[in-house]
Amino acid sequence: MHVPKLTFAFALVASVAAGQEMPNPQAMQMQVQKIAQERPREAEAAARAFIMLIAPDRAEGPRSLDSLKVRSLDLYWMEVAQLTVQFDMVQNLNRRDSVRAQLVARMFGLEAYARELQRAYRTATEPQRGTFRTQLETLIGSHFDIENQLRALEIKDIERRLAEVRADTQRRIEKRAEFVKWSVDDIIRDATRPQ
Repeated sequence: MHVPKLTFAFALVASVAAGQEMPNPQAMQMQVQKIAQERPREAEAAARAFIMLIAPDRAEGPRSLDSLKVRSLDLYWMEVAQLTVQFDMVQNLNRRDSVRAQLVARMFGLEAYARELQRAYRTATEPQRGTFRTQLETLIGSHFDIENQLRALEIKDIERRLAEVRADTQRRIEKRAEFVKWSVDDIIRDATRPQ
């Protein structure tokens, strides 16, 4: 089963921008493929819950998971699997940083729309493809803006950590004599301790 590149590229950018360790794309792809092949019921429930969160207008109607299921069971399960993996990523991130988790969830909502347009593009006429391309440009532009918001948060975190390190270094410089005395005292104590 083929997993489109669109499926993972944005998730990697999202997690890097969110200050996480970069997920292994092969592991993510394997996880998506495993879900798509095994088709567990809990994955459907997770995907439906996540779609309600990130793209509520896709919960019912012609753009819903159910309409995709009618068109192609394989595409349906690939979308369910992708949404399930993304849902898990957002939940894990939310435990550490709810602000970033909300931004990443918005990005994943845009990605769900992009995957929908990607599927529609394959069978579209030339005039429809032009419309889809314009819609994709808008979506990807919004996605890019959220990525920049995540990067700005990361910059603030780095600047905060840098200020803390600078302050600690300055404190150590100012209290050098005390630190040296304490270290020497510890060494002498260890040297004179009975064995």
